[in-house]
Amino acid sequence: MNKRLDNKRRVLKKGESQYKDGRYAFRMMIDGKTRIIVARTLTELRKKEKELFDKMEEGIDLDKQDVTLNALADKYIAAKAKTVQKTTLQTMTFMYDRYVRDNIGTKKVSELKRSHVKDFYLTLISGSKGISISTLSRLNTIVKPILEMAINDDIIVKNPAKDVMSEIKNEAGYVPNKKPALTEEQQDAFLKYVKSSKKHAMIKNLIIFLLGTGCRIGEAVAIRWDDIDFDSNMIYINHAVAYIKEDGKYKQFIKDPKSYAGNRKIPMLSDVRDALLGEKYRQEDLGIVSPTIDGYTNFAFVSLRGTIYTRDNICLQIKQIVSEYNEEHENNKLPVFTTHQLRHTFATRLCRGSDDLKAIQSILGHADISTTMNIYADATSEGVIESMESLEGKIFKKDDDI
Repeated sequence: MNKRLDNKRRVLKKGESQYKDGRYAFRMMIDGKTRIIVARTLTELRKKEKELFDKMEEGIDLDKQDVTLNALADKYIAAKAKTVQKTTLQTMTFMYDRYVRDNIGTKKVSELKRSHVKDFYLTLISGSKGISISTLSRLNTIVKPILEMAINDDIIVKNPAKDVMSEIKNEAGYVPNKKPALTEEQQDAFLKYVKSSKKHAMIKNLIIFLLGTGCRIGEAVAIRWDDIDFDSNMIYINHAVAYIKEDGKYKQFIKDPKSYAGNRKIPMLSDVRDALLGEKYRQEDLGIVSPTIDGYTNFAFVSLRGTIYTRDNICLQIKQIVSEYNEEHENNKLPVFTTHQLRHTFATRLCRGSDDLKAIQSILGHADISTTMNIYADATSEGVIESMESLEGKIFKKDDDI
């Protein structure tokens, strides 16, 4: 039997051939379909042949090798739409469309390498307009599971996004920017100023509620009088207010708590009880009428306009209060903080006062005990430092005192 040769008198293997223009081709019947590989050189062709055989050996689906990251993302997001909350879905879609879709999203998943993902991530965080590493981390929590789905669908064998984020963080010397809780002195100064200010009387009770319950802002503004039991001094958290963008406008809607653990009851501190009763009497005196959102009404915290407060509105008012306070207290200024730092402040005080992690987890509504443990570790470590500082000069006396 005569052996087939190319134009350089090299022996061609079974299935290999050479076109008149000098290019090489390999044909093979796989699962009833003819697969054709074309290359400019024989060396390149045989490299592609090996890649084909390797994919077959690894169980890769050859019919899905042209699937792009965008196509997989659409499939992933459509599946998530059935399980995640509307706000989560909107954030996921927004971030993918803004950063990925017109960039690496157009590439075939089968051709994506780890270096491609890393280079893409580095491009996103570089330059004066680059995104922060924390934002990139959130984006990675979308891209990585999409590529994981590609493994499950037999498109690829390894996830090209695996460990890329941790590598970038290590190389950048990234340290998470934790927003600290208020110190007891800062908390006391802030509360004293708010309570004495007629200008900010409208949100005084809401701030006391946030500091005294540790509720997330969406949970706090969603509290109804129906969720408060003054007889048993108990507050029931079973829903939250969130926002979704529709037709270019933000719309309020009622959603379930962040997780199953978010459904909880919180014992009422006396200061919180007084603030709630004060808010109830104030609204009755002013004739404030509660709005209705998705069938929910009788909200505890309502503005003079008959609307519930938004997170941005509360954060803006807190910023104004801090600014006014700092103008009057040049030598003892307060830091600018967010509503979430009020929750963190409550959590820190709670951890300092109790070592019952399960109870703390329940009050804060954490689904994962590790979140509670991290806060507890931070709070108690600060307490250790303060305790040691309080001993300064009390154990070892100065020579003059001996």
